[in-house]
Amino acid sequence: MGTRSLERFFHPETIAVIGASERKGSLGGAVLRNLLAGGYEGDILPVNSKGYASIQGVKAYSRLGQLKVTPDLAIICTPADTVPKIIKQLHSLGVEAAMVLTGGIARARSWQFRPSSERMDKVVLQTRMRILGPDCLGLLIPHRHINASFLHVPVHPGHVAYIGQSGTLASGVMDWAYSRKIGFSHVVTLGRSEDVTLPDLIDYIAQQPKVRTMLVQLDEIRSGRELVRSLRAASRQKLVLAVKNNRFPESPLNTIDAPKGLARRDLLIDEIFARAGVLRVNATDELFDCVDVLGNRRERFGPRLAIIANGRGPAILAMDRLLHDRGTLADLSGDCQAKLREILPDYIKATNPVLLNPELKPEQLSAVASAVLADRQVDALLVVYTPSLGSDPKENADALIEVAARTQKTVLTSWLGEYSVEEARASFDRALIPTFDTPDNAIKSYMYMVQHQRTQDLLRETPESIEIPVSAQHSKLDREFQDNYSSGDFLPPQEAYRLLNSYGFACADNIYRSSLDALVRDSSKVPGPWVLRVHHRDYLYPFAYGNNPRERIRSVVRDLEQPGDLRPAADSLKSLIRERFPGSPVLGYTLQTMHRALDNLQFSFGIGRDNEIGPFLFFGGGGSTADILVDRQVALPPLNANLAEKLIRRSHFYEVLQERSEDPERDLLTLERWLVALSHMALNHPWLAGLEVNAIRQQVGRYRVIGVAAEVGRHMRCAILPYPTELEAGFSSPRGTQYHVRPIRGEDEPLLRQFYEGLSAESLRLRFFNARRRFDHNELARLTQIDYDREMALVAINGDRLYGVVRVWVDPDDVAAEFSVIVDDNCRGERLGHHLMSRIIGYLKERGVLQIYGTVLPENGPMLRLAERLGFSQKLNSADGVVEVAMTLNTMKHAWQRRRMYSV
Repeated sequence: MGTRSLERFFHPETIAVIGASERKGSLGGAVLRNLLAGGYEGDILPVNSKGYASIQGVKAYSRLGQLKVTPDLAIICTPADTVPKIIKQLHSLGVEAAMVLTGGIARARSWQFRPSSERMDKVVLQTRMRILGPDCLGLLIPHRHINASFLHVPVHPGHVAYIGQSGTLASGVMDWAYSRKIGFSHVVTLGRSEDVTLPDLIDYIAQQPKVRTMLVQLDEIRSGRELVRSLRAASRQKLVLAVKNNRFPESPLNTIDAPKGLARRDLLIDEIFARAGVLRVNATDELFDCVDVLGNRRERFGPRLAIIANGRGPAILAMDRLLHDRGTLADLSGDCQAKLREILPDYIKATNPVLLNPELKPEQLSAVASAVLADRQVDALLVVYTPSLGSDPKENADALIEVAARTQKTVLTSWLGEYSVEEARASFDRALIPTFDTPDNAIKSYMYMVQHQRTQDLLRETPESIEIPVSAQHSKLDREFQDNYSSGDFLPPQEAYRLLNSYGFACADNIYRSSLDALVRDSSKVPGPWVLRVHHRDYLYPFAYGNNPRERIRSVVRDLEQPGDLRPAADSLKSLIRERFPGSPVLGYTLQTMHRALDNLQFSFGIGRDNEIGPFLFFGGGGSTADILVDRQVALPPLNANLAEKLIRRSHFYEVLQERSEDPERDLLTLERWLVALSHMALNHPWLAGLEVNAIRQQVGRYRVIGVAAEVGRHMRCAILPYPTELEAGFSSPRGTQYHVRPIRGEDEPLLRQFYEGLSAESLRLRFFNARRRFDHNELARLTQIDYDREMALVAINGDRLYGVVRVWVDPDDVAAEFSVIVDDNCRGERLGHHLMSRIIGYLKERGVLQIYGTVLPENGPMLRLAERLGFSQKLNSADGVVEVAMTLNTMKHAWQRRRMYSV
């Protein structure tokens, strides 16, 4: 639904509480008390049908029709069967937003509430009001003094936004966070999400300047494709952490089955968060531990950890956890070790971990920590302290705080105990130094930091340009398959092989025949020895055999050498099929040249789909043990070379390949090409409901497909929009220069760097509003690896150089788009800027965006003249010292859109 009218929830000037009451335990009474206690500065309109003159000291109304003003937000706390009628009445008054805190409507298994639920669905569709809930906790915005919830504890103001699906879980989290003095900018839960969805809230809250960190709690993934896009957009601006409950399919409360081809859907959830740049944690308390660590770090941290402890036992606890989580123990440099030997007694080793005496003194801790943090081979430090006689916890904490204030590296602390270390922990909290009850928790949080940094680095890696041998035949095949097959059909084996061949996959020689007589007659067309496959209906679908590997081999006979061997082998297989699959008729036979896997290196890959998330790719071990090993790693298309490599490296198959391959890098490159080709297949054929491919390695760099099954389904879009090839076009300038204009790609980072470095200082100032010459990798990666759903950038290429780029950032509802454009200084007279702007305007018009706008420095005459020629309105903003330009592209369809338009 987007962020339409959500400002009514977050910036209401008038709130109506329907069902407000004086009665103890009343839901509406709790909401009204919280609004008053929170210091809400707008007007509150309590509504109760019993006709009270006032409720909790506020003038009350008995009917909605008595209200003198239309409330911006209505909070419904009445019984479930009254909610649909109230929503209709609110709509007739012109109310645009309502929160339904009433419980019961979401209890789908309870027959007495089902009529209310069904009527609610219809009313939401009829009124197009924005509805948050039912069964939601409410909404809190502490810095705006809004506590429109029935939460039992107050909430400290801060810079963390909490968005959750479960109101009861949020209630417990807020209670726990209040005691730890953790502050929030927003707290909101969705309940059943009748209308407002999790992606809607993420899109809206991510744009709020008060928010630095977003915590997202999910019980289940709904609106999966929209969720991926909103999380990707949010993580580019904020630190986003997520906790996903209901991880295991065995749970009786998990109502969503794993998609075909995966043992656990949670693998796919992990991939969603990783591709979106979101840090996933396993528990709600870990959310806040990670906020402490990640939110307070002062610069990019690295993976090399040093440990200082005043006891061997606590150090072992930290080390065990670090090694268990595959962390990296820093190797102290020679200079650092020499410095430590000057500080420490002879009997203490100057190695990591540094084990100090239990009777630790502040002076020694300060000296040792300073030396370790000065080591360039150390990225972060954990200090584990155990209180003892002769050592003061508070004094040691204060000494470490002074050291930490002088470094930009991350410092973590674990002061063990409770009573003796309470003051020390309070000092760390005041100094914003992360402190943990145990070394185990400290290491877990540290490893979350490492994983988050690795994820961010992966997303920013500049991918190599990788060519795959795709024939033009795939488009013809696509039309042919769609004409001849319907959703729910399987692709016959010979058709599935044709599809693979069109994308450059090397397949074993084979023939398919519907009758055994024809197969025997034509057997000479395939070189022997042979593999015979008998295809029964269930076998022809991908993922047909679940977790039973024995069933997988019962339709195959190997090492056949004579035509006379075929009929007895086929009869034997058919007998087994009739016994095991009595309802699955035999439909045909495949005869294939026998290929042996080198060192038994067999693997599988393919395409699956999740109803909420869309298509996904998988890769892992193959053969009869594939399902036992559960070696199936997943990724979302589209894939580039970097992402394909990471997918392969995560698999157990790759570990075996490294052990047995004579040239692992060459093998890896071949597999990367195959997976990138598979990604193209998933994008080009959205009707592919499933594709399972088994392959073998024959020799270094050479692989061959030996089995395939494919299923046709309804069209399903990918969660991440692919590269839009339809926007590519040529441009011939008035001077005859030929440019190729296309969307920007991640591989363009070197070209963009070269382009910026070749611009004059004045051109850069006019574009970026400041004088700058340096563009680091992180910034260039952000500018080239864009989300085509929320951003578009077109570049003009001539040869191996980039000469211009135009970029637009589009809001989540396609209302307005902000632009920027810059052209090489030597392209004056080429009309390249005019062409790029015209192309991006045409793109936005076709997409349905209502307005394009931008800000221009007053001295940027060429840009202002170009804007005038293109039809932009202009207005000087003297306060900001810029000229605002805007142009309407499409006609508004709804009144709410006017509030989003850039006013010129």
